[in-house]
Amino acid sequence: MTRVALDPAAVAAFLVARHGAALGDAAIDIHPLQGGLCSDVALVTARLRGGARPRRVALVVKVVDGAREAAVYRRLSTSVARRFSPELLGAQRLGRRRWLLYLERIVPAHPWPWADSAHTARVLERLARFHGETAPGAALPAWDYEAENLAAARGALSLAERLPRGEVPALARSMPALRRVVAALPAMRRQLLAFQPLGTTVIHGDVHPGNVMIRRRGGVAEPVLLDWARARVGSPLEDVSSWLQALGYWEPEARRRHDTLLAGYLAARGLAPALTRPLRDAYWFAAASNALAGALGYHLSIASDSRAGQPGAASDARAAAARNAADWLRVIRRADARWS
Repeated sequence: MTRVALDPAAVAAFLVARHGAALGDAAIDIHPLQGGLCSDVALVTARLRGGARPRRVALVVKVVDGAREAAVYRRLSTSVARRFSPELLGAQRLGRRRWLLYLERIVPAHPWPWADSAHTARVLERLARFHGETAPGAALPAWDYEAENLAAARGALSLAERLPRGEVPALARSMPALRRVVAALPAMRRQLLAFQPLGTTVIHGDVHPGNVMIRRRGGVAEPVLLDWARARVGSPLEDVSSWLQALGYWEPEARRRHDTLLAGYLAARGLAPALTRPLRDAYWFAAASNALAGALGYHLSIASDSRAGQPGAASDARAAAARNAADWLRVIRRADARWS
């Protein structure tokens, strides 16, 4: 997406309409945040003097293509997810396709809570509650995710084929498995989506440590899932494997307790916490699907960026991307072994 500078006047108009302060009394600061691959995100703070006492407000503003994400947040507001997703405060159209989303700011209670497995498990418990809702597709905007997933997978394979093996050493032993998994992906996903008793439901679609915070509300620490842009109907195991695999890369305790956490999710869904062969197959098919949806291609592209070859931060980013790619290639090999 082309970067879009937020117009302070547009933000001020929204704040005035929401809080009733006079336009001239609003002092606004806009600070860009590190967002995702597909949108610009900023933290907006303002001092409003329209009432008897000055007020300070803070919210997150996100620039998105199309109205789909706003519709997703409105769907969340009528579901159990309203307790663990940011509130949509408003949406403003910028042009034919661009929108501004005004979202509740979530203040984290801890910068890295995931060394405590209890917090990791609470995320899975919240996902279990969300996945267990009825009428999973109600009012959710359509998205041909299967076509997009397959296109991204083929793009990742094409990039891997062109990449010198020395850039990502794990490619040398992973290419046969990567080719087989990309070729089998449509059939693999059909089997995943048909897996019972989990079936399909609305999923978050992008659960990783950058999209989850722990906040304290009413004296209780609770997880909040951010960035619902990829919410869709899919397999619950896509969320579960995304969370456990992404977190496991950074947090050794989460990787060590992987099976216990997965069984805990099943128990929270009211199912027997038995990690059967069919369940493990479906889990790794979901994880490989996640890898091919964007994560693997993204890290391969960074690892292959010749501009990042110089010493310093860019070179460090390239090396980190190669390590991340190797971890996702491990997932691809696991899925290939299960499929074969």
